[in-house]
Amino acid sequence: MTGDSTHDTAGDSDTAGTGDAAGAGDALDRIDRTDDALAGSNALVDLGPGIFGQQQAGWLVTIETALGLVQIDTGDQAEASLAAIRSRTDAPFTDIVFSHGHQRYNLACREWVIDAVRTSGRVPRVIGHANVARRQRRYLESNGLQNRLIERQFRYPRGSLDGRVFAFTEPTHTFTDRFVIDTPGRTVEVLAAPSETDDAIAAWIPEDRVLYGGPACIPFLPNVGSPQRPLRDPVRWADTLDRLATLPAAILIREFGDPLEGAELIGDYLATTAAALRWCHRSVVELMNEGHNVAEIVNMVTPDPAVFDRPWLIEGYTSIEHILRDVYRSQFGWWEDLNPTSLHPAHPRDVAREIRGVITDPDAVLARTRALRDEGRITLALHVVDLLALDEGTDPVTVEARTLKAELCRLAALANPSYVTQSLYLNGADELERANGGGQP
Repeated sequence: MTGDSTHDTAGDSDTAGTGDAAGAGDALDRIDRTDDALAGSNALVDLGPGIFGQQQAGWLVTIETALGLVQIDTGDQAEASLAAIRSRTDAPFTDIVFSHGHQRYNLACREWVIDAVRTSGRVPRVIGHANVARRQRRYLESNGLQNRLIERQFRYPRGSLDGRVFAFTEPTHTFTDRFVIDTPGRTVEVLAAPSETDDAIAAWIPEDRVLYGGPACIPFLPNVGSPQRPLRDPVRWADTLDRLATLPAAILIREFGDPLEGAELIGDYLATTAAALRWCHRSVVELMNEGHNVAEIVNMVTPDPAVFDRPWLIEGYTSIEHILRDVYRSQFGWWEDLNPTSLHPAHPRDVAREIRGVITDPDAVLARTRALRDEGRITLALHVVDLLALDEGTDPVTVEARTLKAELCRLAALANPSYVTQSLYLNGADELERANGGGQP
């Protein structure tokens, strides 16, 4: 069912649908997740009165009610996550809510549903925004691309996820604006909260003044402009924060980190985060109005300390430059550099070969690259070394250029606070070393 809904949890027995993943298994069970930022823990943490969670790909939030448990997200570690919850309570699950449609947040949902039927004889409702199913279809269509994306972003060796198929569970109950889970003494209002995705939700428990902010609320700079993801509109995200600020929350559960307590602190968090996103929007649009392209803009904008002076606006997972790029994308098309050459580009392999062919003194290119490196101008050094490093040749100069570029990528990763940026630089270094016959197999 879709649309705004109010339901009592008693007596509902819809069956959860599943994606086609028979026999696929989960490749994450077979690889080392040490450097994975979203691997998380199964340790139980109290988040509010009668609310506890496990920090994984966001919080797996368990809300206790008089009728059973309302679960927000199931992650991808069913056995360990369920065991942790059962160490505290044997109450049945009445509802499973998707915080949003990103793959890893609910890959284990089907196993949770099966476990609920086995232990309680009851099928919990699976609740998600109406846009979740469309996202799941897109991810299944681009399954190989999504596996490569995850490998790069979360530092898995190349090929780790080969053959992995997303075992999606489709929501049995969907909504567009608001879905109410009504139980004696505790109401859970599931609210549309578009932010990181267009299917993100928040959850409001008015009796306890507890707000779960979902992907819209994180303890660091909002994850706008992810290099491998489609557009995430910072103004839409700010609008969502403004709507959440109208709720008189005394506790705010953010997707990661400790909850915030106190109406004043929560209000400041929501208001300043929205203001920072709108500041990025205005800054980029003003420069676009003056005719600047995206590469110029990200090198011209300097964050205003008065706007970004909160601990939750520190670059950590993403960066301000990523947000600036997303603003640009929200206002313009794909011709980001405004260079006529890029309108109908030649194949990169052919371009690299031609550039390499006209360089009569490659040693000078390497020397200049090293000089820039030694001056700490890593980004500029990467541009210079690409005159040689993009060629597919195996001659000593090209191999040396790729080795030097790999070194620069690792230095750039050390210098950047964004986890995503670090991961992509490190992945680039691994690829270059592999092209030279070394690195990860």
